[in-house]
Formats: sequence, structure tokens, C-alpha cells
Amino acid sequence: MKTVEQIFEILRMKSETVSCAESITAGHIQALLASVSGASDVFQGGMTAYQRSVKVSLLEVDNDLACRTDCVDEEIARQMAAGALKCFGSTYALSTCGYAEAENGRPYAFYAIAKTPTHILESGRIELHGGRIEAQQLAAQKVVQRLLDLLQADKPGN
Repeated sequence: MKTVEQIFEILRMKSETVSCAESITAGHIQALLASVSGASDVFQGGMTAYQRSVKVSLLEVDNDLACRTDCVDEEIARQMAAGALKCFGSTYALSTCGYAEAENGRPYAFYAIAKTPTHILESGRIELHGGRIEAQQLAAQKVVQRLLDLLQADKPGN
């Protein structure tokens, strides 16, 4: 069974939902979550917030931190996930920020997975490789897989 199908099966059983706020992944998480028939049962929606002003105004990311870090920081990802929970009213939210093309070194992403009301379940850094699109897709796949891992660990009977 595919990762997203497994996520949706667990969320349906628990009557829970998911949303996302993306930067580096540029909609790739949304595309993965919407790729399964019946996605609207559990996928509340998503937002691609590339510009700092959008992250600050819509996701309530701290402007000072955003300016200091160029919106690429683990705490930014955490704040984006919390903002997505609030914006979409979902049970879980995924978020990403990072550099799909690194000038000095390899591309990388920060991610966060939050659960309502604003509890951060997990956040971290993902090392990426390849070109821009490959890095975006890889980050999206890894974050979606992490959500599945967390949901399976929390599944009754485990």
C-alpha cells in the first residue's frame, strides 16, 4: 500500500485530518496528498508560502526571526506548521522550508509535523541532493513518510 493511502487509512479510522504549509517543496506535499482518490476526506488543504511576507501574514511566522534567518530555520518550519493548523483547522500539519539549490554545499530542508492545538510532534533537517525539482520531491516524500511513521507509532495496538 502506498504511503499516502496508509496515512489516509489511519486518519479516517481516527476521524482526523491533515494540512500543510510549504516553501521549499513548492506544492509537492499537496500534490502527494491529493494524489489519492478520496483525499478530501482527510486532506483539509495546503499553502505554498514562498515570500517572507506571506509566511508572516498568513502563517503568523515571527517577522524578526524570518528576517534573521532568510525564512530558513527549524523554528520557521515549526511556526509554519502551527500556522497551518490554525489556518486549516486540521488535526495534523506538515511544513517545509529550505534551499532547493544551495550555493555553498548541498541543498537541505527543515520540516515540522504538528498536531492540534499546536503541539510539535517532530521537526528536523533533511539533507537533499540532485537538482531543484529532485530536491523538492525528495523533501516532500521524506516529510510525508515521517508523518506515516508517527501515525503508525501512535496506532492502537502498537
